[in-house]
Amino acid sequence: MHPLASSLAALALGATLSATAQASVIVTQPGDLTLIGVQPVSPAFNGWSVSGDVSAPSDNTLLLTTAFDASDDVGGSAVVGSGAIPAQQGRGVEELAGLAIGSLDTTVDGVVQQAMEGSVISRTLWVSAGDTLSFRWQLLSNEDPLTGLPDLAFVTIGGQLTELGTPGIAALQGFGGFQHGTGWLTFSHTFTAAGPLALNNIELAFGVVDRGDTSTSTALAVQGVTVTPVPEPATWGLVVSGLIAGGGLSWRRRCRAQG
Repeated sequence: MHPLASSLAALALGATLSATAQASVIVTQPGDLTLIGVQPVSPAFNGWSVSGDVSAPSDNTLLLTTAFDASDDVGGSAVVGSGAIPAQQGRGVEELAGLAIGSLDTTVDGVVQQAMEGSVISRTLWVSAGDTLSFRWQLLSNEDPLTGLPDLAFVTIGGQLTELGTPGIAALQGFGGFQHGTGWLTFSHTFTAAGPLALNNIELAFGVVDRGDTSTSTALAVQGVTVTPVPEPATWGLVVSGLIAGGGLSWRRRCRAQG
């Protein structure tokens, strides 16, 4: 191999390994914690603002539930914090998630089902265009998937609402005192250079609300919140140079073999 081609290939490999090693950045940056509701039970709350009935069974799992306490549900819920907070008022679930009051209401068969109570956690992310946010989530509920009320698990990114799911999709066995669950699912969002989310400081919020009643609990479990940074332009240049060098070497070998 030509010395220059060899050097470029080595640099490209090193850049690729470096990008891979930095690809998963757990979003637990040190910082002061704003406590609105339950006291944190895990380092998983570092840097998060917490409001409502929120638990962290482990360092990388957050559980939010709409239950005021275990007596809300028949049989009780094993995931209980300081109690849910209202949705239809200032500094309620919706406003804390960056939404207008009423944003989490829905209509089913012509009947309005208001967001009643819930929980929310939020924090600020520092992102660039091309970065990707991802996390694993699961909806848990004691609502019947077929006949229950449309409680909602959601995420907001820069004030933009994404509905993750309602108990209607919770067709599997739940855990933590909840009868039904969706199983673990993956969410991914890539930030672009255009639009309202093209900011360095983005507010990320997870939440869950009871809709239509306050008597049957639904929860959102979240784990593995990560931001995958886009490779720096210099890194891409090294990778491309290495690929070009490697391609040129392969072409010369083919020519010699055919000659």
